[in-house]
Amino acid sequence: MSIEYEKDKCMNADHVATPRWVVENIYSLIRVDDFENIWLPFNNYDSEFKLKASELNLQYKATHIFDDLGSDFFTTEPPENCDLMISNPPFSQQNEIIARSFKLIDQKAIQSFALLLPLATLETKKRASMFQAYNDKLSILIFKKRIKFLGHSTSFNRGCCWICYNIPALQENRIQWV
Repeated sequence: MSIEYEKDKCMNADHVATPRWVVENIYSLIRVDDFENIWLPFNNYDSEFKLKASELNLQYKATHIFDDLGSDFFTTEPPENCDLMISNPPFSQQNEIIARSFKLIDQKAIQSFALLLPLATLETKKRASMFQAYNDKLSILIFKKRIKFLGHSTSFNRGCCWICYNIPALQENRIQWV
C-alpha cells in the first residue's frame, strides 16, 4: 500500500470501506459466480470486494487511483471481455461515474454493472434521465437499513442502493428491498 493511499483513507470523505456483509449480499443477489471477467475499478488493497472475489476464486481485475499504475476510473479501460463492473465508487463523482458506466456499456467495453450509491442518487432530474434511457435492463436494490461504512463515525451512515444494469439474476424483480 502506498503512503498516499493511507493518507487518503484518513482525509478523503469519499474514501469509505464497504462492510463485508454488503459485499456478500450483492455477490449472492447477482450470482457473481455466473460472471467470468469482473472489474473492481475503485477497489484495490484492502477492499472487501477484492478479498471476497479472491476467496471465491473469481477472475477479476482490481484497480484504484492509488495503485502502482494510477488507475483512474475515467481513463482506465476495463479488462478485455469484462462482463461485470462492480464497486462502491466515490459518491461525490456519481454523475460522472454513472455517465461513464453507461458509456462503457454503449461501447461494449463492459456488459453489466452494479454500483453502490446513496439513495439520493435516484432524486435528480439529470440522473433520472440517464436511468430512464437505460430502463430496459436497469435494476435498483434498496437497502432496508442504513449502511455503517467502515472507519467512519455513525454520522456517515447512509441510506444506499445498488444501481445495476444488465444483471440477469435481477431481471425479473427489477426493484428490490434488501
